Amino acid sequence: MVNTLADAMNMMRNAERARKKEVILSPASQLIQKILLILQKNAYIGEFERYDDGRQGKFRVALLGRINEAKGLLRLNYKVSQFEMIERRLLPAPGLGLIIMTTNQGIMTMKEAEEKNIAGMSLCYVY
Repeated sequence: MVNTLADAMNMMRNAERARKKEVILSPASQLIQKILLILQKNAYIGEFERYDDGRQGKFRVALLGRINEAKGLLRLNYKVSQFEMIERRLLPAPGLGLIIMTTNQGIMTMKEAEEKNIAGMSLCYVY
């Protein structure tokens, strides 16, 4: 089984460690595009564009040097009461970084899900 989201997060983390200015993520999917939009909104990455390579498509992502760690997670269900425990386990300090979740109202950060009081499944984290 292939986890394209985990592969994309690893490619971004490795490119940041190698001090690259951009990275090409393949294959392109709507899930990765929505996560890139969240990362761009929170200023972890710069502009990105999707282009067609005749197969699945690719994303060209401009890096800003702000990603220290990025990982795809097992998709496990979490209740709102468990969000603090997840944050302590995954992030180096409270409020530092993002945990991205999928909920019944779409893909959003854990903070947004907590404000709306919605449980969901964890997808990835970045700090």
